Amino acid sequence: MHYLAQKLARSLKANSGPTVDEDVIRYGAEVILGALLQLGIFLATACLCGLFYEMAAILAASALLRRYSGGAHCSKYYRCTLSGLLTYLLLAYLVRYVSHEYYIFCLTITALVGYGVIYRLAPVDNPSKRIADAIQRRGLRNKSYIALTILLLLSVIFRQQDCTVAALAILVGLLWQSFTLTPGGGLFIAAWDRFLTGIEALFERRKHDVPPA
Repeated sequence: MHYLAQKLARSLKANSGPTVDEDVIRYGAEVILGALLQLGIFLATACLCGLFYEMAAILAASALLRRYSGGAHCSKYYRCTLSGLLTYLLLAYLVRYVSHEYYIFCLTITALVGYGVIYRLAPVDNPSKRIADAIQRRGLRNKSYIALTILLLLSVIFRQQDCTVAALAILVGLLWQSFTLTPGGGLFIAAWDRFLTGIEALFERRKHDVPPA
């Protein structure tokens, strides 16, 4: 991914003016390519499991809210991908077991939790890149409110069109994203990070313990 982004950045730099920053292009390309690859993995796996529509709705809802609210994440790309894949598959699977009769209850809880968490905690920034500007923070919080409101209305529309699975999946995505803004969500993601770090270290030790042929 890094190599492909670097090649793309060099190509764009060669065909652009001297004011274009190759490092900025490379970073942007790496982020976009990584996100597309991650999305492809999530949706392809969900399709194989028969959970494509649930996964798509959950991903869309959580990603749109996360765009402005921030949230906890693992320290490495592959850890985010693996932990996210397993988590979203579980959430998509659980959507099928939520009774349609409880939609109004789920909608109410999602709205109360979402607005409350945004008011108290959003935006949750990256520890390595803090958002210190009060105006910027307020702007991101307001955009989080707007995104949450639009998604809640979209869920209601899906419900009225008898697409209850999609309507519930949107609510699940919003609840999950709201959870990642809380200290508990941060601890959950950190636990995934530590677990995958331990697995990585175990494979490294085993690799070094293998005697040469």
